[in-house]
Amino acid sequence: MRGRRLGADVGGCDAALVARLLPALDAAFPTLRRSVRKTLAVVCTGLLAVMAAARSGAGALSLAALYRVLPSPGCPHSRENRLRRFLDNPRLEGRAVSTGVARVLFRPGAPRRVPFLLDQTKAGTTQALVVAVPFQGRALPLAVWTFTYPWREAVPSQNTLEAWCLSTVETSLPRGVIPVWVGDRGFARARLLGDCRRTERLFLLRGRGNTRVTVAGRTLKLGAVPAPTDAPVCYPHVLYHATQQIPVDVIAFHDPAFRDPWYLLVPADSAALWTPAEIVALYRERMQIEQSFRDFKTHLGLRGLRLQVRIAERMGRLLWAFCLAYALLVLLGDTAVGQAARRDLEIPRRRPRHGTTRTQSALSIGRLLLYHPRHAARGFHALGVLLTRVARGAALFPLSVCLLPVATGPPGK
Repeated sequence: MRGRRLGADVGGCDAALVARLLPALDAAFPTLRRSVRKTLAVVCTGLLAVMAAARSGAGALSLAALYRVLPSPGCPHSRENRLRRFLDNPRLEGRAVSTGVARVLFRPGAPRRVPFLLDQTKAGTTQALVVAVPFQGRALPLAVWTFTYPWREAVPSQNTLEAWCLSTVETSLPRGVIPVWVGDRGFARARLLGDCRRTERLFLLRGRGNTRVTVAGRTLKLGAVPAPTDAPVCYPHVLYHATQQIPVDVIAFHDPAFRDPWYLLVPADSAALWTPAEIVALYRERMQIEQSFRDFKTHLGLRGLRLQVRIAERMGRLLWAFCLAYALLVLLGDTAVGQAARRDLEIPRRRPRHGTTRTQSALSIGRLLLYHPRHAARGFHALGVLLTRVARGAALFPLSVCLLPVATGPPGK
């Protein structure tokens, strides 16, 4: 009983944050049970406490470090059991979570094209397939699926999982959000391109240089197609792959800062949607998901996390909670309160680097807002305002970040 008395009181700020988070989760995750939503709010608040603390690149997350900061009454053993039940809860599955995060970021409205970044990274001892939207130099995670090698998952193959991931996310999006799938060479498979063509799905993938293509009746490797350095050029109606010959448009460009040229694949007859320069600019945003992967492994400490049993399933549920906490921190850093804190805390560079003099990302500003003594009170209040907007049905993802609104659907077959 002594342990329960000592841990019976939950910290004021954390308890208030859980109370503000619950209505937002009720609005975003109506299909989850109330008890699951409550535990999700508790774990999300614990992750915010972990990420708000000053951590170095060598910082490693452990489940013990996480359950110690959970804003849950009771002794440490009861908090450990609550975290364990959350990680082993079969009701917390990928589709429900991706749908909920989509409700947090987007709301139904006029048609608009939004870039969706698709990439894979190593999370601890597992692999994670992540879908995210670029925002302020980072990527807001929308969905995540975890698996391990060698392949032992219920789906037949990783290619099948990737196709299922795209269709699952698309069905979870509110009306009017048209995803533009942006991926690197690992996703430039002829089968996936064929599926995108049949379903009229917008995509922007970097082609593989050793793939055989047919350009203006001439067959050669994609890497042999001329790629200018001064401005991107479009090769329309290219047949991608030696046997399947999927019609695509190829945007070729060789940035002098990079060793290899870019061969960007987009749907055929898509010149009315975007110019070659816009396609190159959009593909540059793909690097934002790499920045977020670095955050996963440093600020969260995934690089050192070691789970012992049911690794892929438990890591996936932990990442789902982290995705929500991470998105809230990045959005918090972009608020007016975050901009005011930036002017106080940031030391700008004397010379611009990558076109900016900033030294702190939106994520770093969001973290500083929650633990810096001069800004913590305003930071918690601003975070509460964000959660109130979610509970009232407002979208947190600004339309200005989206591509140009469209009056018609994607290009035909």
